[in-house]
Formats: sequence, C-alpha cells, structure tokens
Amino acid sequence: MAFQINTHRELTQVETKQNPSLGIMNWGQDNTFPQTLKNLIQQSPSAKMATDRASKFYKGGSFKGEDQIVNAYGLTLKKLVGILADDYALYEAFAIQCNYNMKGQVSSMNPIRVSTLRFNEFDELNYASKVGYHPDFGRNSEVKKTITTNATAGNIKWFNRFNPKAVVGQVDRTDGGISNYLGQILYFSESGMNSYPIPPLQASVNFVLSDVENSILVRKETSTGFINTYMLKTTMDSEDSTLIGLERAIEEAQGARGTGKVITFSGLSPEEVNSTLLEEMGGGGAGSKAVIESAKMAYELNREVITGAYLIPPALAGIDQSSGFSGEDLKEAYFVFNAITQGGRAAIQGELNSILKYSNFEANSIKLNKLTLDMEEGAEEGEMSEEDAEDVYNDTMRNMSGKQLQALQRVVRKYNKGDLNEAQARMMLAGFGMTEEEIDVWLSVDVEEPVEEIQETTAPAVEPQTPQQDV
Repeated sequence: MAFQINTHRELTQVETKQNPSLGIMNWGQDNTFPQTLKNLIQQSPSAKMATDRASKFYKGGSFKGEDQIVNAYGLTLKKLVGILADDYALYEAFAIQCNYNMKGQVSSMNPIRVSTLRFNEFDELNYASKVGYHPDFGRNSEVKKTITTNATAGNIKWFNRFNPKAVVGQVDRTDGGISNYLGQILYFSESGMNSYPIPPLQASVNFVLSDVENSILVRKETSTGFINTYMLKTTMDSEDSTLIGLERAIEEAQGARGTGKVITFSGLSPEEVNSTLLEEMGGGGAGSKAVIESAKMAYELNREVITGAYLIPPALAGIDQSSGFSGEDLKEAYFVFNAITQGGRAAIQGELNSILKYSNFEANSIKLNKLTLDMEEGAEEGEMSEEDAEDVYNDTMRNMSGKQLQALQRVVRKYNKGDLNEAQARMMLAGFGMTEEEIDVWLSVDVEEPVEEIQETTAPAVEPQTPQQDV
C-alpha cells in the first residue's frame, strides 16, 4: 500500500490496538502510524529541517571510543549513535539488537529502526515480554524490493527483551543452541518500557501535513497559476475525433506546465455556444499572487509550530532572519539547544553503556559530548578556540583563592612532569568543581615552577590545602 498524502487522515490520537492475527499490538489503528509519520516528515520542508537539526545535537561531538567497531558490517560506535539519534529525533525512541557469545557477553550490536518493531500482545498487566520485527508492518515502507512479503504470524522475528542475566537460560531453551539464538533487543521509549513512544511531532501532525500540502500548492501555482484560464465551448460531442484532436493541439501549444488551463464544455446547443468558441474565464496572475502570499503566511506558521515542538532557538531554525545573526547569537543558540537536547544524549549514552558493560568490546562505556560551534576556519569539531580557552583559564583564576590556585597549579605541574597520569589529574581537578571542558583547558596549560619550590629554604613552606582524592 503506497503512501498517499491525499488519503491521510488528519488525526493526532494514535491507538495501541491488539491484533490477534499477528500476535502483536498495532501501532495506530491500521498499524501504519510510525512509517506514515516518517513519510510525512520527509516531504515537509520544516519538519525535515527540525528533525535533522535535533538529531545533529543528539549525536553531539566527537567522543572517546567512537571508532570501536561493534558488528560484522563494520559499524562503529559513532555511526551507531548517529542512527539512534535519528530515531530519537523522530520518535523519542530507539532500539538495539544484541548478539551474544558463549560466555554470555554481548559480541555485536545492530540498530533496529523503531518503525519496524511491534510489541507482542500485552498480558493482563499490559506488559510485552517480546518485541517483533518485520521490515514493512504497514506496507508503506520507502524501501521497495522486487519480492514483497506482508507481515504474517509466521514471518515476524521475535526477540527477547534486553536482560543479559537471562541469556544463558534462553540459549539453553533454544532449539539448536546459540547458533539459532536471535539475541535480545533493548527497546527504549520515553513513554515507558511497554508503551509505543509519543513522537515530538505527533500533536503537530496536522501542521506537518499542512506544510506538505502548502509546498505542493506553491509548486502548482508557480508552474501553471500565472496562465489565464479559458473555457472551450463546442456543439461537438466529447468523444468526437475532431474535438479530441483540437484538445490535443491546444495542450501541445500550452506545454506541460499549462495543461488543464483550458476547460472543455462539449455537447452545447448553438445558442449556448453564442458564437464565442474560446472564452476567457479570468486572469491567472493576480489570483496566483494572492495564493502565494497566503502560502508564505501558512509556511511561516507551520515552521513556527513544528520547530517549537523541538524548542529549536530561532537562530538555528532560520526564523526572523531579516537582520541576520551574529556569532554571539549562534553561540547562545548552541548553548540553549545543547541544554535542551541533553536529555536525549543522556538517554542514548545511558542505554548504550548498559549494553557495553556486558560486552567484550574494548570500550566498556562512552560519554557523549555537547555539539560545539566552530567559529574558526579549519578548527576541528569539538575543539575550543584559543580565545575561548584563555577565557576559561582566566575565569578559573578569578573564582579561586590564592591557596586554591596554588593547589590547582601543583596538580597541573605534576601532570606535565609525568608524576600523575591523565586519569589521576582529571580526578583531582574535578575536586575543584571544574567541568570536563575546563579540565581539558588546564591540562593543556604549561604552568611554570614557582620560585619558592625551586630554592632550598630552611623554613618549611606552608602546604596549600589540596582536595582529598583517592589517586
């Protein structure tokens, strides 16, 4: 069943309905909602921009361990995070399928698109014990293969919910052992463990639909709307070969863009024709200009509502650009939107770490970083400019007492001389209440040795109070 916008119902209420024939809980009354929403977003100029922008911030900047390969297809942790961020931006949900080795460790991870998953039928507590996969539950996927197979009870792949402690027992109960074991799926939904997610644009879906229809209207008006419309009156029958030939000649003279601007009225009496064969019905230019002006207003309203669903700052949404944006505006917008999207990054990071700690990968945890604005040409993503680093350095010095600053500089000197490794230095600097960004700056600073520590003195120097940390 192909997706057609003109048959889409303008509904914001989405049901979770039991489907005994498939043994699943439908997502939407006809089980087509998630893919239909995705199709709509891909056709909406404003919604596509909003979800792409949100996804970019959910992915964040570079992080340690991002090059770790996590499956046989060469997928890295960075690419995995990117796919999870895309689904989170669309649905506020994501899913990861995990395979295990004989030791019960996660040996590979595969992202599964949320739109291809359904819960099994709820029990009396409305709990789903398994998650089913089919590539095209709603028969409206954008991927079309030569041979298509509709979802049936027999071709849905069922996965156990993520629980590493239950793997050994599940493998033992699987016919053929671990070679036939399909692994587990970690299904994360902001709406709850046993609830289909409520996408950010679900409540605004009618504005998304309006945005799509509006773009179609503008395209039609700019291609044919400025051509005058005429009424062709004739006594000939609609199936008369002469009339058909005349209509074809007019169509060819108009060109493809003008097709349909001549309306034929056939079978009229001579009196009704009234000696005028081709009669102008009205100028197209003035009416089309009014339509396009209305379309502009509709576009601005739709964009405002859609970007508002993600709380995207105007500087990042391209709203109200008449006076332009300064670098400070963009910095502030990045700061605000990083704060807004922190929850999504934390969700992706936390769920991935819950898998990694049971894995045999080198990286057993990750920390997703905020997305930083590159204001300098050639700077790497996430790299702080020299000016910003100096600001952090100066701010730290201003906010500390003399003894605290001496203690901090002592830690940095020991790190620079190799007396402390990076992990130890970071732990001690964190004791001063510093952020990761501030620690990065201080560990890159070359702190000079103070005179009192170089000269030998008989009087003992007053030892500055350092924060108590286990090293």
